[in-house]
Amino acid sequence: MKRTSLPPGIIAVFLLSLAYWLYLAHATRMNISCDAIGYQDLGRLLQNHGLLGYFQTGPNREPIYPLLVAASMHLEHITGLAYVRIMAIFGVLILLLTQALTYKILRLLNIRDGVCALVLAYLALSPALNNTAFSLYSEISALPFILGIVLASYYAWEAIKQNNRQGAMGYSALLGILLAAATLIKAVFECVSPVYLIIFFMTISLTEKSKKITTLLLCLAAAVSFFYVPITGYKWLNKQYNGNFAITNRASWALYGNTARRMQPLTVKRFAEALAYAPGEGVCNSIFGAQECDFWSYRESDQLGHDEEGGLINRHLSHEEINAALIRASAQKALHNPFQYTLLTLVEGLKMFFWESTQIGFVDYPHWLKRIYDIKILNNGLRFLASLVSLMAVVSIWLQAFAPQRNPLGFLIGLLVFLYILFFSFFFILTRYALPIAPLYLISIGIWINQNAKNH
Repeated sequence: MKRTSLPPGIIAVFLLSLAYWLYLAHATRMNISCDAIGYQDLGRLLQNHGLLGYFQTGPNREPIYPLLVAASMHLEHITGLAYVRIMAIFGVLILLLTQALTYKILRLLNIRDGVCALVLAYLALSPALNNTAFSLYSEISALPFILGIVLASYYAWEAIKQNNRQGAMGYSALLGILLAAATLIKAVFECVSPVYLIIFFMTISLTEKSKKITTLLLCLAAAVSFFYVPITGYKWLNKQYNGNFAITNRASWALYGNTARRMQPLTVKRFAEALAYAPGEGVCNSIFGAQECDFWSYRESDQLGHDEEGGLINRHLSHEEINAALIRASAQKALHNPFQYTLLTLVEGLKMFFWESTQIGFVDYPHWLKRIYDIKILNNGLRFLASLVSLMAVVSIWLQAFAPQRNPLGFLIGLLVFLYILFFSFFFILTRYALPIAPLYLISIGIWINQNAKNH
């Protein structure tokens, strides 16, 4: 029988989660430093000069989160409440929506109530996810869109299976919109989206062979159109106002810096340092020392990238010529020793599984919670356990991906996680970059627990 109401235990988890998040919204304080200063400045720019000023001074960061900051600043002017408090309230609302979407996916997967409650409760208590909600960083705004991508894909698949052309096209259009929104929060989705769409529709065509190819082509056209029209339009506006046909201006030099660092002579010791850096800078520093490990930090790759970009700027090349030259140089370096490049890229990708932490920073917590978060064994133990279980659960989903028709949702989650990690691994991965897919990790863990519990 189809369930029409929430189980009492799930309702309790939702209510307790909301109460905890509202308390944190009141008791925490955003620490505006590093990139958070940039987001604050972009919010002010949008507030004072609108989108025209945003494009004229660009290309700036992806626009959706700065627009949210600008909206909170506008509400500050109306209400007198500090914009950071309003952003914290937005954080609570986004977490609540994320929790609801997570539960929707868990129910579609037929995960048992007890496992659902466990996953939702951890989502509420996770130090890393709470950190992203109450700091001035963009990852929080990506959470519901990524879960929405999974759900829109699933419903499009189901509509195609049922030969519901109108529904399939509608969900495919929604999928394109959600992928575009995700791109305007995290530009890496400009690379993820076309590959995701190709694999998604190819998989449907192979598993639903009895369906008409016309429906698939119409759905593909809808998804592609609703993705590329806004993305190309945004890039065109950047081209018109600041000369850059791009979402942001960071990709090419960042790609070069990380490629150049990876292609330095690799010794056994240096490779061991790279492995030790994957769980976190602190692990590497404790084994090899800060001076040795600094080579694998963002500081080294940023310096290499900026130095190369600076040399090209001094040659008075155009923006397009600089970007093309940086990408070409990156490819040449990688192809010089593809095995070494691939090996170190895989090590970089491993960082995505070390997403949990009590020490991400940029949030001042109430004293009692800060004392708990400062317990070293708690932070290290939680980080290690969460990464190990996340890796095991995701690998389990990847192994089941060869039969996507048996579990379409699991396949879609595994595909999105894989592509997100793949394209980010060409760059330097900070802990917070993994947080947009943390709910997908938690859902994967729920699937894994549910399956193993059934087997015993």
